[in-house]
Amino acid sequence: MNLNMEQQQKLTQSATQERTLPPSIYHPIKTTDVSKELGEAYRSAKSFYEQGEFQQVIDTLENEVLSTTSSIQFEAYLLAALATSNLDNATESFDFLKQAGRLTAARHPDNQNKLKDTKASILEHFGNWLDAVSLRMDLTYNLPLNEGEDNQTKLWLAVQNLTQNEIDELYQQQRPLLNGWLTISGILRNQSLSIEQQLTVFENWRIENPNHPAALSPPQDFQIMSSIEDMAPKKIVLMLPMSGKLERASQAIVDGFFATFYNQKEARPQVSIINVDDYSNINDALAAANEKQPDVIIGPLQKNNVAQVGRLDLPYPVIALNQLDINLHPKNLYHFSLSAEDEIHELITFAKQEGATKAAILNIQDTWALKQSDEFRVAATKENITITSNQSYANTPKGRQDAIQKLLLIDESYARKRRIEQWTGTKVESIARSREDLDYVFYVGKLNDAKQIRPLIDFYFADKIPMLATSTLNDSEPDKSINPSDIERILFTEVPALTPNSTTLDVLPKNQSSNILRRLQALGADSYLLANKYRLFTLLPSTKISANTGIITIDENGIFHKRPEIMTYRKGNLVYANNHPYFQQQENTEK
Repeated sequence: MNLNMEQQQKLTQSATQERTLPPSIYHPIKTTDVSKELGEAYRSAKSFYEQGEFQQVIDTLENEVLSTTSSIQFEAYLLAALATSNLDNATESFDFLKQAGRLTAARHPDNQNKLKDTKASILEHFGNWLDAVSLRMDLTYNLPLNEGEDNQTKLWLAVQNLTQNEIDELYQQQRPLLNGWLTISGILRNQSLSIEQQLTVFENWRIENPNHPAALSPPQDFQIMSSIEDMAPKKIVLMLPMSGKLERASQAIVDGFFATFYNQKEARPQVSIINVDDYSNINDALAAANEKQPDVIIGPLQKNNVAQVGRLDLPYPVIALNQLDINLHPKNLYHFSLSAEDEIHELITFAKQEGATKAAILNIQDTWALKQSDEFRVAATKENITITSNQSYANTPKGRQDAIQKLLLIDESYARKRRIEQWTGTKVESIARSREDLDYVFYVGKLNDAKQIRPLIDFYFADKIPMLATSTLNDSEPDKSINPSDIERILFTEVPALTPNSTTLDVLPKNQSSNILRRLQALGADSYLLANKYRLFTLLPSTKISANTGIITIDENGIFHKRPEIMTYRKGNLVYANNHPYFQQQENTEK
């Protein structure tokens, strides 16, 4: 008897099964079932993708590839998913992914990895960092050893993009490998540690966790920090208007700066303050700051001074605490401010995660509100958001009602009713309904204004439509006379320093009448962090720092951007706006 016969048959059967498995997307595609025309169409779509012609990608794939069953159909669906995400169409992007997942080829382990990697990339595009981290962690366990480096880099960037609230949420899962990534991210988030101390703590963690991927291949942040001698500044100059109309604002910035300064236990730099108001012009104030030969200058604050500084030769790095509509980027000039632009971007991103791409704008008629409305309109154009209506209203009962009726097309419903009554000569009973082509309302006003707008929107059967706003909505805490239900379903951005779980600036006195000064304190606190780490941003542009004003990044023009938290009021209490379906799911009515 051949005792090896059964084993030989199993091996033969296994080899046959292996040959019939769908082709791996990590290896050359077998094109036995792919015609020359089909292959050319797919390669053409890939070329369009590399050129950034994303609609061309979709048109080519849908017309020539996706309708044909072949071994490249799986790859084509993934490419279509990526292209539609770049067109900011989350719904279609995930639909393409679902169709890829239904194919037989998706069963192959390599293709499962590719499916997850594509989904993670799409989630990252739409700013859903929490789910992206979970997928990247799954890939960590499933990717072959020689293919995990890129995923590890993207995992680290996703972790660094998490807010502290999201970090705390992930810690509760008690996953050792993930906790390692969260721990080393926490080292960089710890504002009481100097750069040297952060490196020391990280090295101790590596010794204690020698087999963790981050210990074997440290993130670039730590590598660059350790390669630069004396990254931390020895001298810092604050150049601010310490008297006059901006004295309170400047003092709040200084308070926040020194709160972080004294929170750092050792290796503190020498700090000087230049009062801009003591000089006839900003040139003289800058000259006085330069005489101190600082490692970095923080300021100025006023826009006109920032504009003038941008036209000067800067021998020392300057982190201006304001920015212009068009920012110059000369050598050594950086911009860091509380601009509404970052908040508007985060609101749009937050909404896009739920497929919300149609917005209306409603604002009071104050100058600052009109400006913020214009900023949203510009951002909406860049982000492929459709503006269905743009209403500016007088803050009176009739002004508010007229604006809401126009925004929701209630006025047109009433007009139709009147026309029918004129034609028929009879009284018509009807109920005016809100328009259905609207995902959310971008609102510009204060909380006391919003408490009168939300009930009006609800009255016209639009209670499912959320209101989104920047932090200016929350400049003061809710009045005790406000009905809690009148300010629910209003989502707004806020700096982490003002969120319920924050304790970083608790040492400072809180002005209960104004959150504006507290945000300026956060700005001052983070200006100290940037004075210490701006060189890391220049050497590693992908750097992200979780701080008091948000997740800080830098762009190619030397502008520091911030990702704030999304907050809301629930039962009168300030809470994080996560894990809650705020946007109604629109049914697809296309035939």
